[in-house]
Amino acid sequence: MKERIVWALGAGAVVAVITLIINSAKEPEKEWVDITPEVEAYYKEHGDFFQVKTPDDIPDNLEWKDGSEHESFASPDAKQGGTLNYFMSDFPRTLRFVGPEANGAFRGYMLDDNVVALVHRHPNAEFGFYPGLAKSWAISDDGKTAYYKLDPDARYSDGEPVKAKDFFFAFYFMRSKHINAPWYNDYFGKEKFTSIAIYDEDTISISYYKAKPDLLDKISIRPVPFHFYQKHGLDEDYVKEYNWRFEPTTGAYEVLEDNVKKGKSVTLTRVEDWWANDKKFFKNRFNPSKVRITVYRDPTVAFEAFRKGDVDWHPLNLPEFWNKKLPNDDELIQKGYIHKVKFFNDVPRPTWALRLNASRPLLNNRDIRIGLQYAINFQLVIDEVLNGEVDKVERMRTVADGYGPRSHPTLVAREFSVEKAQEHFAKAGFNERGTDGILKNADGHRLSFTLTTGYKRLKDVPTVLKNEAKKAGVEINIEILEMTLAWKKAAEKKHDISLAALNVSPEMYPRFWEPYHSDNAYKEEGDSKFKEDGSLKDDLNLKPNTNNTTVTADKELDALINQYRESENLEEITRLAHEIAEKLHAHAAYIPGWAKPWYRLGHWRWVRYPEDFNVRLSRDPEEYNVHWIDVEMKKKTQTAKKDGTMFDPQILVFDKFRSK
Repeated sequence: MKERIVWALGAGAVVAVITLIINSAKEPEKEWVDITPEVEAYYKEHGDFFQVKTPDDIPDNLEWKDGSEHESFASPDAKQGGTLNYFMSDFPRTLRFVGPEANGAFRGYMLDDNVVALVHRHPNAEFGFYPGLAKSWAISDDGKTAYYKLDPDARYSDGEPVKAKDFFFAFYFMRSKHINAPWYNDYFGKEKFTSIAIYDEDTISISYYKAKPDLLDKISIRPVPFHFYQKHGLDEDYVKEYNWRFEPTTGAYEVLEDNVKKGKSVTLTRVEDWWANDKKFFKNRFNPSKVRITVYRDPTVAFEAFRKGDVDWHPLNLPEFWNKKLPNDDELIQKGYIHKVKFFNDVPRPTWALRLNASRPLLNNRDIRIGLQYAINFQLVIDEVLNGEVDKVERMRTVADGYGPRSHPTLVAREFSVEKAQEHFAKAGFNERGTDGILKNADGHRLSFTLTTGYKRLKDVPTVLKNEAKKAGVEINIEILEMTLAWKKAAEKKHDISLAALNVSPEMYPRFWEPYHSDNAYKEEGDSKFKEDGSLKDDLNLKPNTNNTTVTADKELDALINQYRESENLEEITRLAHEIAEKLHAHAAYIPGWAKPWYRLGHWRWVRYPEDFNVRLSRDPEEYNVHWIDVEMKKKTQTAKKDGTMFDPQILVFDKFRSK
């Protein structure tokens, strides 16, 4: 079910993870060496960063907050118990949350929606926060340091308390080369985070390189349990040894050894006596006792499993599903067994786009990329594949829509034009059509590319794009892979063109360094990648496993992004965001697709939601875990289905936060 994938972790999008309990190995255990000495030596070596202080060092003038001014957003009617049955299109290659193949289809369940960070964005308050692992927090006068008092009740699923030392260790872990995750290495380096201080076992502070207006979003990190890695080790074998070995979790769900059925399913089990059960903002959430995610590689089979009741809900975003496969007059709808629901929010997510790999032959030519911008007919996709009678999908305009004033006010995506496409292809030397209708250059090279995606349900989208592009003389070969393999190919920068959705949390302003700075495109650092005239040097080494899947590397753009990263002023950030968007538009490696401020769902009537589903910033119906399973209603529904008993049909709209 969940295909909400992001390229890599980001601070605002949650620097937190379903951390899971230990899976006993079937093979003889490796003889681990206690890593305490080397970890402590690292802390000592970097004493300017890892600081140990006393409570007397905490400023007296801090204004402590605890989120008590905000309302809870779960329903008091929620019931705990039962099993919620989801589906996914591919079995995960790993249950690690970092390192190779960690960004697969299962990531959202392990990472985005479960674990507890220091604080969390309240979904209905404008940049308001509620407590997570921290019971209270404060920001320094200079706006660069956040202080946190940890909740003494916070526990991992193995019963160990969450302590300040685990946040120390988080920086050691995320900087480690053993995790084979360059994005994490870079993000948690000293360039952004300048220090972490422990005042006692329950009080910490984290300092950022700049006084960002959304500081709490940037630095609300998760702990990494030192006791776990102290026992099991952290060395060059991390990727292999932890592929199916789980960390203890701070979240409501864990994965136990017998929860993993290789190639078939993964089940999340609710942590017994979860420490946050009675906390204001976690009470009446994470209600099912188990969440079983079964692999259905064929979308047709998955939908039939849903109709039979083996899967509890299914997305209906595509008109094919909303209008044709589950129309309002369907017997399951009319008898009230399955409910159809539309959820609206006020921030369009996810953002679908084509990402062109600018390091590939031909695609490294700007005229070719601009030509492809004109040769891609996303509007026809929207009109013929995505839009039904209502709830219109809209064309994205830029690389960064949905950020309010920080999104460019006038820039628009290039519209389909055979003439303009061919004009730019001709500038690149492709001005002769072959007998097959595909343009070629004087050397006989054809204008041909492969479009890779992992979204089988969207198979009609690349087909439309392929047929339309041919009108402009471009051949697009379609490659639909298993989800994990598609993301792996893009992460390793082996694709030509990737069709994917980036579904980051709604933030104050967009990120540009991660997806567009040259340091995340090539291993060579800084300006060493560029010649004196600003062009790229030859024989550069690609940097895998970063968010820069367009392999964008532009010296002037780097300078703008660096200014953007350094800015502490929201007005300046806004201005620079517009300049960067214009520069990226000109660079043309990103082809804006579509986004929607709503999502649609079909679910069996035993899946329940709050009467007034009031989660403004949600991106999918399970994100904030306010739903529950009514076990008794499930029994009644299954009996009714056998004897023909009917219920009132339910076609619901939750539009409290519908954009005006």
